[in-house]
Amino acid sequence: MTDHTTEFFNRLGSEPQPLLSQVTATIRVDLDDRNSTRHWFLDVNKGTVAVSDSEADADAIIHSNHSLFEHLVTGEVNAVAATLRGQLAVEGDRRLLVAFQRLMPGPPAGSTATLPTKGVSR
Repeated sequence: MTDHTTEFFNRLGSEPQPLLSQVTATIRVDLDDRNSTRHWFLDVNKGTVAVSDSEADADAIIHSNHSLFEHLVTGEVNAVAATLRGQLAVEGDRRLLVAFQRLMPGPPAGSTATLPTKGVSR
């Protein structure tokens, strides 16, 4: 059985990504899982994404643990929000995190976001 992360990266490399049609950059995703780190290297060229396991330097490097990333690729967690909470780290060009976030699915059907309402009059 393939995990959601592997499926996500396989899909990125197998079909055009129109949401990245204006992006030419490299992004490396480093995922920690217990005592090892898995690397996913994305070479983005105007909507075409080549995916490998290279450890090469990249324009942006995203650091996460595998468990959190599984939630990102299923839409349960937002990458930008996770960065603001300190759960995800980005080195290099942080704008590429926003581009990368575009590839993530939205929240799963049936989930509801709640906002704090204390002190807010309606």
